Amino acid sequence: MSAVPASPESGAPIVDGTDAAGGPVHTRTLPIWLDVSLAVLFGLFFAYDVWEVVESIVQLLGLGLSFSGAGWAVMISALLAPLACFGLAFALGRKRGLLARIALYFTGLAVSAVLFLSLSVLLGQIGGVVV
Repeated sequence: MSAVPASPESGAPIVDGTDAAGGPVHTRTLPIWLDVSLAVLFGLFFAYDVWEVVESIVQLLGLGLSFSGAGWAVMISALLAPLACFGLAFALGRKRGLLARIALYFTGLAVSAVLFLSLSVLLGQIGGVVV
């Protein structure tokens, strides 16, 4: 959407990528160290979600149980979900500010947790664990 004021002196903003003088608008980006720090910090939480799935697989196999084909599909989906959520949050937050990035990472963590719980319930309902 482009909002052009009636005159440059009116003080109304121009939202089409140029400032009042006609030059390009430069947006501020986060310093690289802050961007990397956020990605690493939240990446650890997403890595913990991945580790929960690996732990569940190892514990069930350690009890002498196995998975059906559908069970393996559910567990692999649960394993890939945190990675996909992190990648999506990282990609969507690339050109956004600090608070938006943090909100996207938290949203990704929430979605990852919901997917893990939903897939865990689905594993039991479809008979994914074979005795």
